[in-house]
Amino acid sequence: MAYVYAHPIRDPVLEEKRFTLNEELLEYRGRKVLYHYAEASNVTFCTGTGVPWLGSMSVKGYVVRWKYGTNDKGEALSEIEPITDAGEQREISGLLWPGTSDSSRVSFQSVA
Repeated sequence: MAYVYAHPIRDPVLEEKRFTLNEELLEYRGRKVLYHYAEASNVTFCTGTGVPWLGSMSVKGYVVRWKYGTNDKGEALSEIEPITDAGEQREISGLLWPGTSDSSRVSFQSVA
């Protein structure tokens, strides 16, 4: 099943707070995979603890049509096919975040 995805807009308020979100494409088996990479520095939790750095990746899916139009807000739209095969998810996780056995840093968009 395919769904339409609106690409995120840069938020200067978040960027001032040491947070970045990047949209990237990965070539995988002749297809393009859309994913977001988010990272933050000097993060403090409500428990009073903190970490110097956090990062994660959210895989949206295979690109079916890239930026083929815009929505009513003028944001670019792409048609994306979710990646549901567990083997493909493991391989893509390894490509995006190599050297770690912890796949929790890479999440996959579920079927809407």
